[in-house]
Order: sequence, then C-alpha cells, then structure tokens
Amino acid sequence: MKVAWPVEIVGTGAYIPERVVTNDDLAHLVDTTNEWIVQRTGIRERRWVAPNEATLALATRASQAALADAGVSAQDLDLIVVATVTPEHLLPATACLLQSALGCRWIPAFDLEAACSGFVWAFSIGAQHLVNGLARTVLVVGAESLSTITDMHDRQTCILFGDGAGAAVLRRSNGGERAILATSMGADGARGKLIYIPAGGSKEPATRRTVDERLHYMRMQGREVYKFAVTQMQAVIEETCRDAGITVGDLALVVPHQSNLRIIESACQRAGLPMDKVAVNIDRYGNTSAASVAVALHEARAERRIKSGDLVMLLAFGAGLTWGSVLLRI
Repeated sequence: MKVAWPVEIVGTGAYIPERVVTNDDLAHLVDTTNEWIVQRTGIRERRWVAPNEATLALATRASQAALADAGVSAQDLDLIVVATVTPEHLLPATACLLQSALGCRWIPAFDLEAACSGFVWAFSIGAQHLVNGLARTVLVVGAESLSTITDMHDRQTCILFGDGAGAAVLRRSNGGERAILATSMGADGARGKLIYIPAGGSKEPATRRTVDERLHYMRMQGREVYKFAVTQMQAVIEETCRDAGITVGDLALVVPHQSNLRIIESACQRAGLPMDKVAVNIDRYGNTSAASVAVALHEARAERRIKSGDLVMLLAFGAGLTWGSVLLRI
C-alpha cells in the first residue's frame, strides 16, 4: 500500500546472547555435519540464551541500546510494541514487563505475535500511532528465545534457530524526505500448520502426555515453507516497490528476515536484486524470528551501509503464514 508517513528511525540497538553454538556442537546432538548445514541454510553458528536468560532480558538490553542511540530516555516513550513468539510468560505481555524494566511512564505496551514478520508488523503499527498523533516516540522490539521452543532431537529445526533481540526508536520526521513510502502486511491462515507448536494453548493445554510427546516444541514442514517463502518474498519486493513508484534497482538496501540463505538468494535473484544490496547475518545468528530484521537493521546502520536519502526495505515472512514490508526513505 502506498503511503506518505513522515516517520523516521532515530535509534536502533541489538543484544545477542554470549553463548555460541556452532554446527559442530549440533553434530553431537543430531545426525548432521557442518558442511550439511552450511550448504542447506548458510548458517555456521547461532547464539542461545544462558540458563538465567530469557526474552525480557534480551529485549531490555536491546531497548536500552536503542534509547541510547536515539538520545532519548525511557520517560520520553509513548508506546512499546514487542514482537515475539517466545514471551517471558503467557501472561502478562512481555511489553508490559519491559515497560517496567526500562522505567517508563504508564504508557501503552503490548505484544504482537506474527512470528518472523513480527518486527516489520510492529514497525508499521508503531508508525501508524505516530502518524495518527497517538504517540510522539515509539519503541518497537523484536525479541526471541527460540532455543526454548526448539526440539533438540529434530534435525530439521534445531539447526535453524537462534536467540537475540533488536529494537528501534521511531519518531515523526520534521518534513523533508524522511518517510515511509509503502507498507504491506498479509497472512494465509490456511497454511498455519506449516509452522506451529501443537500444545500449550487452549486447544491442547499442558499435560504429562503433551510433554512426553514433545508437543510443546516447534514443528515445521520445511519444503512447503521454502517454496512459499521464495515466491511470496519475491512478490512482496516487487509489489512494495511498485506501490511506492520506484523500481527494484532504486533500492539501496533490503533488510530481509534471516530465514535461510537459499531462500533469500532465490527470492532476490528472481526479483532482480543483487546480493550486495541485501543485509545478511544468518551465518552468525541463524533464524531469530521476530528479532531477525531488527538485529540486521541495527547492524546495517552501525556499519554505515545506510546513508541519508537511501531507500531501504524491511522485509519478512513467517509462521501464520505471515509476511510484511516497510519501505523507507532514510
């Protein structure tokens, strides 16, 4: 959808757990090798939370870094949106706990569950609050502890996922060219069980049986997800550019969800986007779901891959199935 929202990023931050888990480490858990994982996913290592860490700790560290980068205090915030599928607790929202941890006023704070698309959706929703005058300063966070919901006996999934958090502080821009030019969000619930956790919700509450049958871990039909992701990511890149009235060649950088290097490369090749215009860190962190785009965006800014006036697209695809994009002029 074409928009003209005077919104800009004034700060970003990220936090990655210290514990490094290499492909060779995983070879001690399941039948796999470093070469097999790298060839199929592009992942060489990922980070997992320590025993005393969880999603709130990651989100807090990333948010503090983003606030410092923006030069604003927690008291300046008017809204917090946390995207996660691994909340600190099922109740209350992790965003409410983050509000307290940061020392904010009694501002609105809520979680958003759109899996790997979560940060992009949160970014768009936070921007809408700014445009509508409901907030002046918004914190959007993607934070995950996916190692806690990954079956370490399942070779298909345990090699993919890592933990981490990223955050961005958004404000209305003061005129000029800095703005969101196009955004999209979509879902196909008919494919919802391509990536899902069978138990732990109201349909299948926790029992001894669900624990014994390992139903509280993520399950994924990888081949079907791969095919849909490549096609849909290509379509979203092209449609978002078309909505904004630009070409794919006009993009300075695309910051995609770090799902699988082969998915990213295939979708970008089909869209005519060279990989030197794509932010990639999956080799170091694996798939961190809602944290993925947020962390990659922070790293791109820190490495000065983005400069004033650039056209930058945030792009994601995830469980639900969901997808989303935000196209900004920085």
